[in-house]
Amino acid sequence: MRIGIITDCYSPHMGGIETQTHNLALQLRRAGYEAEVITATRAGSFVGRRLEDQIPVHRLGMPTIGFTPMNPFAASLFRAIFPHFDLLHVHVGVVSPFAHLALAVAAEGNIPTLATFHCELSTWAPLMRASRFFDRLVESGIVFSGVSSLMNSQINRILSPQNRRCWPIIPNGVDTHFWASGSRGIRINGQPGVAPNNVGYPSGSCNPGGVKDFQAVSAIRLMPRKRPLALIKFVESVNNVLGSQASFSLTIFGEGALRPLLRRQRQVTNGSVVLAGRQDARGLLNAYQTADMFITLCLHESFGIAAAEARAGGLPVIVRSQSPITDFVTDGITGITAVNDGELAEKTAASLLNGSLRKIQENCRQQPCPVSWEHSLEATVNAYRLIKSPADD
Repeated sequence: MRIGIITDCYSPHMGGIETQTHNLALQLRRAGYEAEVITATRAGSFVGRRLEDQIPVHRLGMPTIGFTPMNPFAASLFRAIFPHFDLLHVHVGVVSPFAHLALAVAAEGNIPTLATFHCELSTWAPLMRASRFFDRLVESGIVFSGVSSLMNSQINRILSPQNRRCWPIIPNGVDTHFWASGSRGIRINGQPGVAPNNVGYPSGSCNPGGVKDFQAVSAIRLMPRKRPLALIKFVESVNNVLGSQASFSLTIFGEGALRPLLRRQRQVTNGSVVLAGRQDARGLLNAYQTADMFITLCLHESFGIAAAEARAGGLPVIVRSQSPITDFVTDGITGITAVNDGELAEKTAASLLNGSLRKIQENCRQQPCPVSWEHSLEATVNAYRLIKSPADD
């Protein structure tokens, strides 16, 4: 099967959709499919089709200020390219003019197409629904999908009632082999260790095993939507509950516009929160080997790749219960969840004091992460099978 993967953003840009589309193309080709990428992202001055990292890539972007990936005149190029594929897989964000144009051309040409939504849609849902653009796509036969169970309901919010349905879920892929490569053990006195045979702590011991300094990590962009300020205040809330019985610190990996503001926060100046800057995957993996847990308080995301990577690395994930991350994290088993920041801080502190965190850590070490590229590829191919080809009529 010849598959065209369409995306506004692609390498050399770095981000979630860029990484996912690149790796999806690799996975499909390894599985025997003829996958090619069609993108508005330029790589220098090149325009056209060439082989990049074993993947044929069509770069159709136009010169823009700031290298914004776009080409509002790409329709004629799409009409020339699309007939060479048996199926199109279009990857959509909130602002994806290239992908939207591709969807319009695919609908016009009655080309079998799957559209996967990668971004949280609630803010723009009323405007998107009023346009009826997505209704027309569904009525033309295009199949929608989302990267999490949350996206299912959000996709339906941009559609009229008659076009709503249960859409396929295609979770983002994570290289679980890489993230599990450190063979993470349980931390004992700040060092990686091997879990004892009698996992769990003695009854009534608030700081069993001598562990008094608990270390958490997070990997987020320092921007309002990711709630880094709330994350810093979360550390203070946990320490207020712990009192003198233990200490709780957090290292935040990532960069963004809020860094100057965050550097002035008391928790940062006193050292209980460290802003470690951007780190590559290997650096994050090393950090995860000596951490007790991963935390994110973001409420507006579609999947949570960083949390999935941490979970694959053996870390419990601390997260709000409204997050799509709960698709792969279970409260009390592989993480801790709560409906608000305050309750989450109390539950986290309690798990440190009563020793239940250690059992959660052992669960994470022993239970494979349910998010993997194997799972994602299987879900993708199953979604392709739902798409009706004109030849089927």
